[in-house]
Amino acid sequence: MPVTTAQRRAHYDDFVHQVITLCAVNSIRADLASSFGRPVAECPRMPEHLTRHIAGFGARRAHYTVAGLIALHRDLPHEDDPYQPELLIPDPGKNRDSPAVPDATRAVSPQHVQPLAQPATPAQPWRSRPDLGTHLAIAVARYGFKEASMTNRVKVLTGLDTSLLHPQLWALAGHLHSRGAARFDFAVLLEDLAWWDDDRMKIAARWRENYFLALHTLNLTEH
Repeated sequence: MPVTTAQRRAHYDDFVHQVITLCAVNSIRADLASSFGRPVAECPRMPEHLTRHIAGFGARRAHYTVAGLIALHRDLPHEDDPYQPELLIPDPGKNRDSPAVPDATRAVSPQHVQPLAQPATPAQPWRSRPDLGTHLAIAVARYGFKEASMTNRVKVLTGLDTSLLHPQLWALAGHLHSRGAARFDFAVLLEDLAWWDDDRMKIAARWRENYFLALHTLNLTEH
């Protein structure tokens, strides 16, 4: 029976939760961070941790790259709380300047990983969640990255095929992470990367449009 869109998106949210939980173990996080956006065949340290979480959903390279991007973070909550990406309009109940700090004494063993009961942002329709374009606009407006450089990067990224896009995303995430600006909606990014080869023009257009729209919105509301 074909996997429905709703089932795929639930899987993407659950995969992000599983990887965040796996990253509570430093040795596993190091293995997952070894991908550098490379092809699956060049990531020998990752299959033992990821294969069972990907089975049945294909798009292995997209899963590997997103797992690697998650592993760049040391400050994600390794518990049952849903992961919260940085939002265009901050949740009034959250303080984005005070990310959750992991407690090493409460690290969860990978064999105790349980499926996430709810998606990361259950109240938000999928298409209203931030994609990469929105996150890059947030990086400019809130973290001081130069608008001209980021705009050029958006144009370059959206013109790349998978073999070039994934390593570039890795380099970009590291650049953003240096200022704490890479708190992506990883599930949304995973879906976009999974469908990049089939629907690149449409996804790339959405990234560009959301980048410029989010910049406009943030310039009006935060400056």
